[in-house]
Amino acid sequence: MTANWFEAKVKYMKVNEEGREKKVNEAYLLDAVSYTEAESRIMHEMESVISGDYYISSLKKSNITELVLSEDENDDRWYKAKVNIIDADEVSGKEKSTGQYYLVAASNMNRALENLEKSLSTFVVPYEIASISDTQFMDVFPYFSDEEVTEESNEG
Repeated sequence: MTANWFEAKVKYMKVNEEGREKKVNEAYLLDAVSYTEAESRIMHEMESVISGDYYISSLKKSNITELVLSEDENDDRWYKAKVNIIDADEVSGKEKSTGQYYLVAASNMNRALENLEKSLSTFVVPYEIASISDTQFMDVFPYFSDEEVTEESNEG
């Protein structure tokens, strides 16, 4: 089953290093089946992070289709990459490319490219990495059903 990624922006008062309150609008990415579930999930996740009042200033469907995680704890930033999958049109014989967006965990741009290439190394179709850019995502909340968690723990 493919993930449905949603981008949520949450506004709240944050205390900075100097002890002053500052209004912030932070971006998060989460996996959900619908807008309703996305709103419910982001509210649940924010309750453990934010102690005061907050509100969801924006919630929209994301064009991200894949998530590339990293086991390196230094990979704490999120980069968005556009990957063009190259395919031949069976009728005309011409090459066509379809863009897919990946969100890659990395510590810097070079590491993002490295992590993405490692993830794409199993592809059997030709592809090209069209772009990689930094994002403002503070955190990503993937959705794992109990079934998937059980399968993953049985594989190890």
